[in-house]
Amino acid sequence: MVLSGYTVDGVGYGSAMVGLLIGVWCFRLGRDRLEPIPRVLISLYLVVLVVAPYSLGWGIFHTSHAMVYNRYGYALLGLVMLESFETVGTQRREKEEGIGGLSTGVAVALALFLKISYFFVAALLIGTSVLLRDLSRRHLLRMFIGFSFVSIAFLAYVGFDIPAVLGDLKMAAAARSESFPVYHLRWKLLKNTPYLVLIACLAVLGSLDEETTQTRRRTFNPLLLAALVFTADMLLLFTNQQPTELPLSTIFSFFVANRAIVRNRMLADQEAHPSRPACRAVMIAGSIFFLVQFALGCSGLAYGVLMKANPPNLYSVERFTEPRLVPLVLYDGLSEPTSNGRQYTTYVNEGIRLLRKSTGSDETVLTMDMMNPFPFALGRRPAVGGIAAAAYRYTLSDTHRPSDESFFGTADVVMVPKRPASPGANFDGIYRIYEPGLHNRFRLAAESDMWYLYKRK
Repeated sequence: MVLSGYTVDGVGYGSAMVGLLIGVWCFRLGRDRLEPIPRVLISLYLVVLVVAPYSLGWGIFHTSHAMVYNRYGYALLGLVMLESFETVGTQRREKEEGIGGLSTGVAVALALFLKISYFFVAALLIGTSVLLRDLSRRHLLRMFIGFSFVSIAFLAYVGFDIPAVLGDLKMAAAARSESFPVYHLRWKLLKNTPYLVLIACLAVLGSLDEETTQTRRRTFNPLLLAALVFTADMLLLFTNQQPTELPLSTIFSFFVANRAIVRNRMLADQEAHPSRPACRAVMIAGSIFFLVQFALGCSGLAYGVLMKANPPNLYSVERFTEPRLVPLVLYDGLSEPTSNGRQYTTYVNEGIRLLRKSTGSDETVLTMDMMNPFPFALGRRPAVGGIAAAAYRYTLSDTHRPSDESFFGTADVVMVPKRPASPGANFDGIYRIYEPGLHNRFRLAAESDMWYLYKRK
C-alpha cells in the first residue's frame, strides 16, 4: 500500500510480491526433487497461479481481484505437495530434509490463517505423506518449528485472542452450512469429472513399472495419490465460489510427467525396453495437460495487463471520484447478470459525498452491507467492530452472528443503503437482524437518493 500511494494498485503490487516469493520458494524447494526443466516450469506455474488477475474458474476474461486468497492458498498447497510427494533421488534428499520440513510447516501455518479450508486440505496431504514415507524425527521437528513460528506471529497480531478466532470460524462455518445445497455440490462434481478421468489415466500410465523379472507390474501409489489430489481439489471447490479449474490436479499431472522423465532418462541405453512407450506417453500427456493450464493462466495475465494499459470504453464507464479508488475500474458484465460495476461505483461516490457533507474527518464509519468501503476511500481510521464481508447465511446467520455491541462497535456513523450493492437475499437478513440495535443506538441524521446516514445518539 505504501508503494502504491495507498491506492487500490497496492492489491496488484501485493500479488506481485507474493508471486515472486512463491516462485523463489518453489525453485529452491525443487532442488533434488524435480528435473531442471520441470523445476523451472512448476515454479513459473505457481507464480502465474498467484498473479493471474481473474477469479479462478470464471474464465480468463473476467479480470478481477476477487477471491485472490484462493490463488494464494492453492500455491501454498502446491509447495506442500512438492515437499510431501515429489523426489527424483533419495540420497541427495537427506540433506534437504530440514529445509523441506521447515517449508511445509510455514506453508501450513500460512494456510491456517489465510483460509481454514486450505489448512484442512494441507493436513490431509501431510497425513497421507506421513503414512507413505518414513519421516525422521528431525523432519517432523523442523515442520513443527516452522508451523509454530508463523502461528505465534499471527496470534501475536490478533493479541493471542484464540477464543475470538475460533468463535469467528465457528460462526462462519455454521452460517455457510445453512446455504450449502446438495445439488450445487453434485453440479460441481459432474462439471469437473473430466479432470478426474485425465489424472486417473495419467496415474495408470505412470504406475507402469518393471520388476527384475522383466515383467510389467502396477503399483497403486500413483492411483492413490490421484484420488487424494482430486478429492482435495473438490473439497476446496465445494467451499469456494469457484465452479471449475483444479490447480492441485494440474500440479499432480506434472509430478507424474516429471517421474516419467526421470525413468525415461534411466532407460536411455535400452531403446527396446518395454517401459519406454509408457514413459513417453506419460511425459507427453502430463506435459500437455499441465501446459494447457499454464497457458490459460498466462493468457489471463496477459489480458489483465492489456486491460490495465488500455482500458476499453473508459469514457463510457462510471469512475470513482476518490483518488485512492481512481485506478479501480468496474464494468457491467455481459455474461454475468449480477455484475453491477456502474451501480457499485455510483453507490460509493454518492456515499462519499454524503459523508463529506454531513460528518467530520474524525468520525468513524460502519456500513450495513457486505463491504465497508468508506474508511479506506476517505483515509479515515476504521471503527472497531463490524464484520469483514458480511453476507446473510454465508458469514453470519440469525443464530450465529456478532452481538449488536460487537457489530456496531465504536462506530460514530452507520451508512445504510436504500439500494444495497449486495444481492437482496444477503442484505435483507443483515438489516432485519441489526435494525433494532441500529435504532436503539443511532438516529437518522441525513439521507440521499441511495443512502441513509445515522449518527450515534
